[in-house]
Amino acid sequence: MSMESEVKAKFGGFWNSLVIVLIIIICLRFSSLALAEEDLGERVLCSLHLFLSCIGAGIVLGILRIFLSFSNDTYTRAPASANFTSGLRYGIVAGGILILIVGILQLDNFLGPLQVVVDALFGKLYALFD
Repeated sequence: MSMESEVKAKFGGFWNSLVIVLIIIICLRFSSLALAEEDLGERVLCSLHLFLSCIGAGIVLGILRIFLSFSNDTYTRAPASANFTSGLRYGIVAGGILILIVGILQLDNFLGPLQVVVDALFGKLYALFD
C-alpha cells in the first residue's frame, strides 16, 4: 500500500477526524487559559505550536516504529508505510493526552463544569496513596 492510501486509511473516517479535532480543541483551550493576558494572535500561535509538537512526536514515534519493525521476521512485519502512519497517529494522540493531563493538573477550570468531577477523582486518588 502506498503512503497516501495508508494516511487516508489511518486518518480518514469520522472517529479519527473527531480525535484530531478534539486534540486541536485541547491545544486551543490550553493556550487560551495559559496565556489569558496575551492577545489573540499570541494564543493562536501557542496552540499551533502545541499541535505541531504533537505532530512532531508522531513523526518521531513513526520513525521509531519503522526501526523497531526491522527486528521482526520478514513475513510477519507490516510495510514501512503502515508502521509510520500508525506511529504518527499514536504520537499525535499521545501528545494530545499529555497536553490534556498537564492542563487538568496545572490550569484552573481547564475542563469547565467537569473540572469539579475531575478534582474529586484526583482527591480520592491522592487519598489512596497518602
